[in-house]
This record gives sequence, C-alpha cells and structure tokens, in this order.
Amino acid sequence: MDRWEPTREQKEQYETNGYLILRNVIPTELAAEMRGVIRNVILSPEPGTNADMDPMDPMEDSLRGRIARYRKLANFCVSAPLIWHNFHAGEKILNYVRYFLGDDIIVKFNSCFLKPARTGSATPWHQDNGLWRDGETEPANCWMPLEPATRENGCLQFIPGSHKAGIVEHVLYPDSIHGELPRERVKEMVSKHGIDHIEMGTGDIVFWHSSMMHYSPPNKSDKSRIAIAGVWTNPKIVKTSKRFWNKFRWAMKDGKVSTQFPPAPVQIENQTGDKSKPFRVVKDY
Repeated sequence: MDRWEPTREQKEQYETNGYLILRNVIPTELAAEMRGVIRNVILSPEPGTNADMDPMDPMEDSLRGRIARYRKLANFCVSAPLIWHNFHAGEKILNYVRYFLGDDIIVKFNSCFLKPARTGSATPWHQDNGLWRDGETEPANCWMPLEPATRENGCLQFIPGSHKAGIVEHVLYPDSIHGELPRERVKEMVSKHGIDHIEMGTGDIVFWHSSMMHYSPPNKSDKSRIAIAGVWTNPKIVKTSKRFWNKFRWAMKDGKVSTQFPPAPVQIENQTGDKSKPFRVVKDY
C-alpha cells in the first residue's frame, strides 16, 4: 500500500481550519450498497409495532420526539461487514488515517447518523473530545455521507480554527439531547470565526481535529441524509487516556489491514482511565 501524503495546501488547511475534505473517495455504487444495509435495519419494525409503521414518521415537538428523530446507530458497523471492510477497516480509508496515526490503528468509535426528510433534528454544537471527556486530542475523526449532504438537509457546520481553543467543558441544558458546548461560548466563537458549511457529495469524506466545534441543523428538506462516522486512535494515545474504553477494535497492525470479522478486540494493558463524570447541568440560560 502506497502511503498517502497530503499536499502542502491540504496540510495548511487542516492546521489552520482544523478539517480536510477529500472528494470521491468511495464510489457512488458502493455508497448505495452501504446505504441499503442501513435502511434495511432502520425500516425493520420495532418490537411491539406493526411492520407497516414507518419509524421515520414525524413525531410530536417535544424533547422525546426530538431525541427519536435524532437517529444514531451506535457501534452498528462492527456487525455490518460491508461497511466495516470498506470504511472503518477499508484499505483506502486507512491509508489516509495512517498519515495521522501511523501503522497501528484502532477503531475507537463507529456509528451511522441519520437525518430523515422533514423530521431529522439538530445535533447540538459540541467537540468530540468534549463528549468523550478523556483528554485526548490526537485521534482521527472522519465522516462520510452516503447521499449528498447539503445546507438544505442538515450538513455539518464547523467553526474554522476552533480546534485551537482547547477542550471546553460540555454542559446539559433543559432541552439538550446530549452534552453540548456552552451556548454563549458558541456565540462568541461564531462571531469571531464564522461558520463553514461542509457540503459534500456521496462518497466524499471529511477529517477533522477532535477539538473542532461542530454542529448540524435540522433537516427541513424533502431529502434524507444518511452518513457513517469513524474515530481511529492508536495504542500510544489510548494509554494516556483519562477514561477507560473497552470497545476498541483493530483496523491495522504493523501496517497491515486487519481483515478479521467480527473485528478483533483490542486489549490495552495498564490503562489507568476511569468512568467519565456526568455533564454539568445548566438550569438557567
């Protein structure tokens, strides 16, 4: 496998803005197959419901309804070989990840994110390491849409350069669906740096720094938005973590892609991390 090296312009963009977009990494036909795997899961009836009930139908405008419309299939990809072998442990993707992490690569996080047409709710402003609360700043974060991600259907939004602001303590508001950045801090950062709308085509990918402040708005369009995400790390980073993780899987060892499926778990010795503390609750804002 030839090692990928970013161009000088790509390096400058990542260092300055905190993210890097690469186009047409996965063929549209393969992306469509991945999308089909996910749709087969989300369209399966929930226990106690009828098969003709669409789980993507609009729900009431309440916190419960917003949570239901924010659909995430966490840790799903370890049971989906097509997605795993072409993304999280895919040779082409890992060739990019190697630039950030070297030849021993561990999958820290895998998920699918779904914003159904007209009802897909917002993902609040956050930093990934602000949610993890493990003190890590070096993992490689990547997101790939399986259908076009546009301003209309809720594409990612980044505050360029916000990765240089350090890890900010995340909080819970009465209407939060998960930990998020303090809203006053977000207003200050947007006023200072602005917002980049990360519009992407099917099979494009974006890498970003773990401290990047990012968000995606509700999907009010008639087009859905399905994407997959991965976070990769390495044994050196994991050993310094302030939080104990137990769901790591090997993606590459000694420069060779791990082809085992289900993916092999990673045993980290002498990990000193602990359970994360609850988010601070903000009652008045």
